[in-house]
Amino acid sequence: MLAGRALAAIDKRLPVEAWSLGREALGIIAYSVGSVADADYARMLGLRGTAEFALRLGELDRAAALARELLALAERFRADFDYGNAVHHGHLLLGRVALLRGDRSAAGEELLAASRTPGSPQLNSFGPNMGLAQELLRAGDREVVLQYFELCAKFWMPPFGTERLAEWAAQVRSGTVPDFGANLIY
Repeated sequence: MLAGRALAAIDKRLPVEAWSLGREALGIIAYSVGSVADADYARMLGLRGTAEFALRLGELDRAAALARELLALAERFRADFDYGNAVHHGHLLLGRVALLRGDRSAAGEELLAASRTPGSPQLNSFGPNMGLAQELLRAGDREVVLQYFELCAKFWMPPFGTERLAEWAAQVRSGTVPDFGANLIY
C-alpha cells in the first residue's frame, strides 16, 4: 500500500514509461521475483495503474495497449484471485478509451465485458467499479448500464450487493444518475 501511495504522488508530467518501470520495479521487489512467471505476475499487477495513468495523461493509444496487455497477461493467471480484478479493470479501461474516442457502442460492450468477470475477493465484497457506468449514464446510455448491474449481481455478494444494485437500477430507471460513492474508486 505504501508503494502505491508513493507512486500516486509522482508528478503527472513524468513519462508513462518511466512511471511504469518504477511501478514494475516496486512490484518485483515486493514479490521477490524468482522467475519469468513472477515477473509477468508483478507486471500484471502494475498494468492497471499504469494504464490509468496513461489515460489521465490523455495517451489513449498507450492506455488501450496497456489495458490489452493486462487482459492478455491475466489469461496466464486464471487461477489467481487477481484474474477477476484484471478482467474487470482491463475492460473498463478499454471502455473509457472508447468513450473518449466517441465510440459509445464499444464503450458499452466493454462495460458488459467487465461485468463478466468471475469476481474476486475485492469485487465480491466491495463491488464493481462504476466509473464507466457513470460516464455512460451521463451520455444517455441507460440500458447498457442496467444490463451491467444485472451481470454484476452474479459476483457482488448479497445482501449488500443486490440491495445496492437494485437501488441504483431504480434511480437509473427514474432518469437520475446514482451517487456511486466509493464504487467510483474501487
